[in-house]
Amino acid sequence: MQFTETVSVKIPGLTKSYTFLHLSDAHVAYAAPGASDAAKELAAKQTKAWMHGDIPPVNVFETVLAEAKDAGIDAILMAGDCIDYYSPDNAAYMREHLPVCGTEVLYAAGNHEYGSYTAEAVDRAQAAADLAPVMSGTPDFWVRDFGEFLVIGVDDSTQHVRPEQVEKMKEQIARGLPILLLMHIPLRTPAIEPSVMKVWGTTFMIGTDEDPDSTKEFCELVKSAENVAAVFAGHIHYAHTGEFAPGRMQYVSAPAFTGFLRKIIIEKA
Repeated sequence: MQFTETVSVKIPGLTKSYTFLHLSDAHVAYAAPGASDAAKELAAKQTKAWMHGDIPPVNVFETVLAEAKDAGIDAILMAGDCIDYYSPDNAAYMREHLPVCGTEVLYAAGNHEYGSYTAEAVDRAQAAADLAPVMSGTPDFWVRDFGEFLVIGVDDSTQHVRPEQVEKMKEQIARGLPILLLMHIPLRTPAIEPSVMKVWGTTFMIGTDEDPDSTKEFCELVKSAENVAAVFAGHIHYAHTGEFAPGRMQYVSAPAFTGFLRKIIIEKA
């Protein structure tokens, strides 16, 4: 497997090292053979919109899954927007294809997982139910306990974090185990804000002055909790590595449809 970059996250006291693959923004658009003409047209249109060179996003994604099986990866961290829009076919595609790779997949929701390019609004509860089997049972907030550390997935796809999610995060922080945080929209930090503003003309992140109190509280909680060892995100469509707190890094992935793959080595400090 060809990795675009390799980074190391050091955690005190580990008894072994772990290798993760970090990707986001695959933007897979799929319509089943029996889908309506309208569904097929939408999938074809969005596939063309995200085409990198002459390779459709779905082909890039399936190649990654196939190669991950034999690459010695302990888990794939998918930081959202891995489907381009919600549809029963796109959700079914993920449910069918992710188990095939033979590698554990930890998947956090992005805004596109609940999005639509049609006039019909997405039923968010239905979308969450359809995606729950590939998002550790609950897209809203999930915890994967590796024994020596936790990987926590938080759905910040609305660009907000709800009070219930904040309370769940507090409970996990209180356990004292090192935490790797996976979410779609990055934390606003001095390290990332200038480039995001230059590219997008807006903060496009969580932790802004206009955010609800619960979102601000979540961001400050993550930055102040010393056992949050690293943050993994996507959304901004370019790669970034920078501190979210002194000595602790936020890793943002460029789109997987461009071929960007980050290898994360979790090792003893």
